[in-house]
Amino acid sequence: MKMRILFHYLTFLWIILANAQQNKTTYNVKHIIKSVYDQGLQHTELDFYAGTLLLHGISEFSVLPGNEELLKNTISTYKKFSDGSINAKGSLISYEAGGSGAAFLAWKNAATELDKQVNVAAAKMMHKQNRSPEGLMTANFATGDKIFIDVAFAVSPYLLYAGLKSGNQKYINMAVDETIGLFRILKDKETGLLHQARGFAGAGSISEDNWSRGNGWGAFALAILLRDLPKTHPRYKEVQKLGRQFFTAVLKYQNKEGLWHQEITDKSSYVETSGSGLLLYGLGIMLEEKILDQKYIRNFKLGLAGYMSYIGTDGSVSHTCFSCLAPNQGTKEDYKSRPWVFNDHHAFGPAVLAFAQACKMGIEDVTPLKKMGHYSIADSPKTVRTYMKFDRGSDVAWENDRIAYRVYGPSVRSKVGNGIDVWTKKVDYPIIDNWYKLNAEGKDYHIDRGEGCDFYHMGKLRGCGAIGVWVDGKPYASETFDSYKFLKNQTDGVGVQLNYQTWNAPGITGLEEKKIIEMGLGSNLFKVTSTIKSDSDRELVVAIGITTYGHPEIYKNEKSASVSTWENTSPEHGSIGSAVFADPKNFIGYESYQGDQYLLIKVKTNVPFVYYAGAGWDKSIYFKSKDDWFNYINSEVKTLDFKDGTAIYK
Repeated sequence: MKMRILFHYLTFLWIILANAQQNKTTYNVKHIIKSVYDQGLQHTELDFYAGTLLLHGISEFSVLPGNEELLKNTISTYKKFSDGSINAKGSLISYEAGGSGAAFLAWKNAATELDKQVNVAAAKMMHKQNRSPEGLMTANFATGDKIFIDVAFAVSPYLLYAGLKSGNQKYINMAVDETIGLFRILKDKETGLLHQARGFAGAGSISEDNWSRGNGWGAFALAILLRDLPKTHPRYKEVQKLGRQFFTAVLKYQNKEGLWHQEITDKSSYVETSGSGLLLYGLGIMLEEKILDQKYIRNFKLGLAGYMSYIGTDGSVSHTCFSCLAPNQGTKEDYKSRPWVFNDHHAFGPAVLAFAQACKMGIEDVTPLKKMGHYSIADSPKTVRTYMKFDRGSDVAWENDRIAYRVYGPSVRSKVGNGIDVWTKKVDYPIIDNWYKLNAEGKDYHIDRGEGCDFYHMGKLRGCGAIGVWVDGKPYASETFDSYKFLKNQTDGVGVQLNYQTWNAPGITGLEEKKIIEMGLGSNLFKVTSTIKSDSDRELVVAIGITTYGHPEIYKNEKSASVSTWENTSPEHGSIGSAVFADPKNFIGYESYQGDQYLLIKVKTNVPFVYYAGAGWDKSIYFKSKDDWFNYINSEVKTLDFKDGTAIYK
């Protein structure tokens, strides 16, 4: 009787599990690759190393049957590196030709028109690339004995393919020497994994980490050697043995989702997708080449399924560690503290590579372990959170549950200045993606469709909290930002570094600003940590501005070093309040210029200073009158911290 009950129970459980599996949506791998690549093009600078990784991924996919048009477009992109349309940044010479993907396509004879630029860069690498004391290629900024595993990805695959195409054995030998040499120096003898770097915390020092993406860089270079280095090469068996040892070690730390954590050996750290993608790509090659036991195919497939939960239905990718090179002292805790970013530029190349490898292995469809985009901001639009985005090739916008802001880049410099724009919100969920989508469809987001709208206008003025240098009764401001870097893009807070390059004021030339903006939940204010850079140390008067519309009510509080305004803009759009706060010990006074209200502070060049700015709207649920706004300002000033906020990102 008990056996019969157990049998029925197990049968019932099997039916439930089977139905649950049937209810899961399956996704086509080729569609995943294309959506991630398209999203990646919006967030990745192709002239930077993360862009060359993305291009390598799409290059491997583009040579597969049915991708002829994609291959043509990819080749066309690579040609821009040689004709000057794309000027590569970075300290590895291979980037100048477009990276290893260009050499890969030249070797495949898919793009003979790339031969010249590939060969020129390879020859230049051999003679001019910086070398470590052991003769390994390293970044041009890496002095002394500094070396790091990241360079393997930029050196070994590129020289391998350049050597295979040209028949130059020296290139091939250098490709092998580079990866084996880096593994020998940076291998963790206890775990079999890799440390990232040597020499950054003092000569001979090795970072203590087993960082996800660092191991991914090594996996990328090593797997490509195992796949494409001729089996007759005298060091092939050595490479093969290293590959077995390394990937066997990697598999020991794969989690239940088939992925790896930021600090691989510590599963209390977050799942990190860029390293996971590169490790899956390498694992797939090991299986395709039959260097690892085929039983590990289930590990590869599990990883793909787990990866899908971090990839949005729009191709967005979450949980990617932002730029990271031997942070602080290079301890495991230092690596664990590096936050993940949504749609970081490192995110897309690894995903394209992993799923392109799946395609090569005949895997056509993947069912997510959880639903696709389970961890993606893009697939949970009603979730209360902070969010930041670079869009339209010009704007950096950020928001929380109360309000949104944006600043502009060089492509719209003729129209706007360094001012900070305000987007007013009625809802607590993110609206940035939706409003940019409306704009792309030719629909006006200056109209309130129930979520709020953009009616704020500052043109060439300061907007909500931008700065100028105050000289002889006038502010002298920079142009739009020249470059940016996301520091944090998580559900509970955002951070971005904006770089404003050279501008001048009377008697002062060559000024630059590094501006770090941070914002969390539950406040209308954002924190700014600004450093005005100059060749010489000197005192300046900085003016923090608020743009007004002609009839503002102004509230000044010298004790708290703040100025706030309230102003009715129109019957349609209602009233808006703005405010700026500075450290009282730096306060000088107040001024106005061309309708902007300014708070003046004294600062020193090359020394960070902190201030706050923000806005409120009477059609939000938080402010119905000027009294609400001014009361809010008075309460907020008691909570402000004017310590240099950049320390958390160093």
